[in-house]
Amino acid sequence: MITSFIRKTVKYRLLISVYLSGAADWNWNPTQECFVPASIYLRWNARLLLTLGTTFPFLMTTFLLLKVPNEEYMESTESFVIFILGWTEMFIVTCILMIGLQLVRYWREVMHLMNEMSRYSDNVEDLMKRNNTQLNREEKKHLYKASVIIAVTGALCTSAPFLFGACICFRMEPTHAMLQEWLEVNISFQPKFIPFIIFMAWIVSNAASVVFSGITLIYHYILLARSLVYGLTPQSTSKMVQPGSSRYKVIIQYDLNSTYFGVLDEMTAVQMYRTQQIFNSITNDIFGSVLISFHHVGCMLAFLGGALALLQATDDVLDAGPLVVAALVLAVIVSLILEYEESKEISEVCQKSGIFVRRCLNLTDRRSMLYKFAKSCPKLKVHAGYPFFDVGKETFTQFWGQGLDFLIGMLAL
Repeated sequence: MITSFIRKTVKYRLLISVYLSGAADWNWNPTQECFVPASIYLRWNARLLLTLGTTFPFLMTTFLLLKVPNEEYMESTESFVIFILGWTEMFIVTCILMIGLQLVRYWREVMHLMNEMSRYSDNVEDLMKRNNTQLNREEKKHLYKASVIIAVTGALCTSAPFLFGACICFRMEPTHAMLQEWLEVNISFQPKFIPFIIFMAWIVSNAASVVFSGITLIYHYILLARSLVYGLTPQSTSKMVQPGSSRYKVIIQYDLNSTYFGVLDEMTAVQMYRTQQIFNSITNDIFGSVLISFHHVGCMLAFLGGALALLQATDDVLDAGPLVVAALVLAVIVSLILEYEESKEISEVCQKSGIFVRRCLNLTDRRSMLYKFAKSCPKLKVHAGYPFFDVGKETFTQFWGQGLDFLIGMLAL
């Protein structure tokens, strides 16, 4: 279920984005308790920041390509780390820009989808309360973990602009090195540079809002799908033992009188699961083609850039200060946690929906409409590079294996 704590976290993070950066595609309406379209001023600011962000990849790519023929520059450990971090930042910003363009394209669909999933989650919660249904230990643990992840992500996205504004004053930050070489300006904590630092933090705040919006939407889908499938899945009601040729066979029978939602008629069960399938289709339309793929690429680059800098130039990183060390450590840890948790949660939703379908096929009355529906009912899957790949448990294994291969290969150079 989408708990009140998660909704408050999303609401307050959105209000921070609105009042701190003055840029958002939708706003919170306290009267209707839902998301509504933001003012034209906020929407234009969001697009302005997205446009300003597109200049960074071109400038950073030009700066880095000019360093490739310079062998003396590449021989220095500090310069090599700046080179690697520069490419990492450039590709991460490019991924965030692609995600932002996709969210701008579907901003109305995203807003309505989050509103409808929240309302439907209220209906699921009311249905469970009427039947005095308590979540089991696994589901409670899952809700607590999801709440912690969203809260931590919201805190990191809120602090990211200030962290970047502080890191840009250190010499190992690629933007600092680029400005120092091109404009002969050494950015530092001085009053004359405060407007520039605030301007850069303003641009980064919009990128952080894009990241938080994407993660929030996918977790809304995961939480609702898990609670709905958990409540709809028929539980075992009776066991029959039939003698076989050489040993006895146990047959477990299911029916809709044993769900956590109480006694359900077939039409209600079909409508509830079909509604979740609609949410699944809309989520894949928004996420499947672009967002999930760029999300994986961004996490991979953050992991490689942070790990390579920490392993290749440990002394230089430590000399740069605690903020740089904290930023690199967070890049490694957060990317791994996000990739692992999202792959695990999405695969569990697919697995639990498969259990629901199989148990519906084992209903005692095979002439029922629910049985016929389950015969052609697909599992709830989130696609990456739709329609070619599905996100599952093996996604994190592939991510970890490829990351280690790239890291070992780059360290061996």
